[in-house]
Amino acid sequence: MGVILSLGKHKAVLRRGEWRCADLGWERCLNRWTEEWLKSGDAPGLEETDQEMAVAREMANRAGGRVLYVARSSPARTARDFFPKRQYRLAFPDAE
Repeated sequence: MGVILSLGKHKAVLRRGEWRCADLGWERCLNRWTEEWLKSGDAPGLEETDQEMAVAREMANRAGGRVLYVARSSPARTARDFFPKRQYRLAFPDAE
């Protein structure tokens, strides 16, 4: 379902692997941090049963915020949502 994070005067919502926030700067920052963290290898593996909560805790620590609300999603759905974010983007030259 999702997680709500309090960031001072702003709230951010994590749903299906993407952050949404009325403050576009926070939204971009949270999405960038999340993607970097997932690719860094420091994030819990896909076997983690609550991917959204793990992401929310880490982003709350980085942003100095706190988790306000958690509506748990199914582990299979969150693994499916976060799997593509863990993939490296390799630049392959054209085969021409």
